[in-house]
Amino acid sequence: MKIRNKFCSYSVSVLVIILLCACSSTSKVPEGDRLYIGMEKIKYENYERNEHSLATQEEIEAALAAAPNGALFGSSYYRTPFPYALWIYNAFSDSKGGLGKWMAKSFGKKPVLMSWVNPELRASVAQQVLIAHGYFRGKVSYQEIKQRNPKKAKIGYTVDMGHLFQIDSLAYINFPESADSLIQATRLSAKIKNGDPFDVNALEAERTRLTNLFRNHGYYYYQSGYASYFADTVTVPGKVLLHFQMADGIPENAQHKWYIGKVKLQLRKKFMEPLRDSITRGGVTVYFNGKRPPIRPHVILKNVQVRPGSPYRYQDYLQSADKLSSMGLFTMVDFKYAPKDSTKDGDTLDLALNCTFDKPYDFYVETNMKGKTSGSLGPEVVVGLTKRNAFRGGEKLDIKLNGMYEWQTSHGDDNDGSKIHSYEYGASASLELPRLLLPFKDRHPWYATPSTILKVSSDVLNRRKYFKRHVVSGEFTYRFQSSANSVHELSPLVLSYEYMKHTTDTFQVIMSENPYLLRAMEDQFVPKMRYSYTYTSPTTYKNPIYWNFVISEASNLLSLGYMAAGKKWGQSGKKMFKNPYAQFVKLETDFSKSWAIGEHSSFVAHAAGGVIWSYGNSLAAPYSEQFYVGGANSIRAFTVRSLGPGSYHTDSKGMSYLDQTGDIKIVGNLEYRPRLFGNLYGAVFLDAGNIWAIHDDNYREGSKLEMKNLLKEMALGTGVGIRYDLDYFVIRLDWGIGLHVPYKSGFYNIAKFKDGQSIHLAIGYPF
Repeated sequence: MKIRNKFCSYSVSVLVIILLCACSSTSKVPEGDRLYIGMEKIKYENYERNEHSLATQEEIEAALAAAPNGALFGSSYYRTPFPYALWIYNAFSDSKGGLGKWMAKSFGKKPVLMSWVNPELRASVAQQVLIAHGYFRGKVSYQEIKQRNPKKAKIGYTVDMGHLFQIDSLAYINFPESADSLIQATRLSAKIKNGDPFDVNALEAERTRLTNLFRNHGYYYYQSGYASYFADTVTVPGKVLLHFQMADGIPENAQHKWYIGKVKLQLRKKFMEPLRDSITRGGVTVYFNGKRPPIRPHVILKNVQVRPGSPYRYQDYLQSADKLSSMGLFTMVDFKYAPKDSTKDGDTLDLALNCTFDKPYDFYVETNMKGKTSGSLGPEVVVGLTKRNAFRGGEKLDIKLNGMYEWQTSHGDDNDGSKIHSYEYGASASLELPRLLLPFKDRHPWYATPSTILKVSSDVLNRRKYFKRHVVSGEFTYRFQSSANSVHELSPLVLSYEYMKHTTDTFQVIMSENPYLLRAMEDQFVPKMRYSYTYTSPTTYKNPIYWNFVISEASNLLSLGYMAAGKKWGQSGKKMFKNPYAQFVKLETDFSKSWAIGEHSSFVAHAAGGVIWSYGNSLAAPYSEQFYVGGANSIRAFTVRSLGPGSYHTDSKGMSYLDQTGDIKIVGNLEYRPRLFGNLYGAVFLDAGNIWAIHDDNYREGSKLEMKNLLKEMALGTGVGIRYDLDYFVIRLDWGIGLHVPYKSGFYNIAKFKDGQSIHLAIGYPF
């Protein structure tokens, strides 16, 4: 009790200290300095508004930006009235105790002083930005704006942009004849055109273009620094005459083309392993240890564009390196070029390609936890083993076991909360081959090594008191990249067989009352085709996007075959392998966009949707194909399958999990991810969404989508979370709080606060 009282007293004391410091945020401002509290809006003068001037202003904003204490989302202009980090620093920075020092270091932030901001230096940097963008006569000035408190000040910047200098002409000087011919042949691709604004970025882009042009045409030793610009702003008033000229005295080897000589492929299982054996394939000598190479040489050589006798091309090197790295077999891929001879007239490069294999086996464990403060809780575990280069052809064999169980954390009607509520387990095996298995030779120059994936799996879902369901499936999938950012997957054959192993009397009663659910969960055969497209922004983008689109269909070709045999398209009850087959078309999409806020924080928007339409041989889509919402990666205030469809709701605990699926799904999420300290990040989120049925099934009242009811039938939840980023994976804990359920009137319609909460422990970000 004494310890508790002491802790409470200390907590109150800490709170009082912080509140007192809040009254004086300038207590740690040195004499002669001032607390910087932000910028006034930058004033721009004497300029023509266009795309170039707006881009220049963005860079000026970045050069002048300085966030004050308590900045709102990292803004240089706006701040919260509660700079708590500054208050904590002021309260504990002089503390001699361990707790006080930890508080100041972990949660405090030093006052942002005017001397640190240094507006004079920032104005000078901004003026250099003007010059770099062609505003040679531009000027940047500033003034300190005093506040009522003399120890506080703002900064006001004024930018006089002035005349914009444009390119009058561009000449290329002093290049070798063969290099000059390349320049003239590609003038239309130049990054600089007559009349364009002078811009250092454009100049550098043209320098890079020419460097790549030369190196892709044999100039192995050429470097971008071997040529420079000379800008004449006097000859033509208000304009720039540009000269791009090769420097004098550059090495002789950079002035002529080079060709590939001998090619050596060195295959090592360990770094720096000495190699004793060799064979020759296609003019390439392969070095290794043992009776045979650890991988069939053609598997590697088909991804290598470099061949003996061909001109050196930098593009060939990049593509080869990317393709070999994307195979996932090597810890290191190293291209070493060396002149065949050191004479002045030499023009041949020998290549030594060193490939060091990664360890052959990978063992991994993945875990996930989901729960509800007043509902169910349970972990999910995935255990897997990966064998690289399984059959000496670069194959990847993956064997995986998964299991999940769930129990009641609160007593239900049967007062049996201690017993396992349900469990799920399964196994899968997949074989990924680094090529497309096609009946014809694939000659397409794919961005990365394409692959063919063969997969089989078996899963069992045991829902205590209701059923045990088996799903056996197999698929044949092609995966290929058309560019660095676009990934395609085509599955011409996906087979699954779903059947009930066991059902209870309780489940049979539920099915008799629900013909729609009975049709969805009956034993059936599902032959599908599927196509998926994924776009990911380049890693250099400050505000990247992610987009995935999937379209799949089941049994339409099979139904056409039945039509040819005299069966009607809309006739139901047709069978394959003595079981009814499903027939549907399904569309799904997933989109997210991130905005960087400051150096370590971000804001993310996410939207997902889907629709499945069953017809012909199916009155309802298979249960495994239907949509649901709720859970750790959806609407986090609610558990999985606890919402919808539409405004439908049942008080039956047996029905609530089983029949809350639908044909249409719409989900939207907003999440702010600030960095708290170190590798610990916070989260504030808002989730909305629901599922709906396409047709009225005559028993789930309110389940059909009606556009007039769309908004009020969207479930809404908010919450907070923390994420611990370990670089290789993220541990996430989210606390969701319900705001609105679709089956009740009013906006905030959660009967009890404790009933509208969910806690989710998961691995990785939700989107």
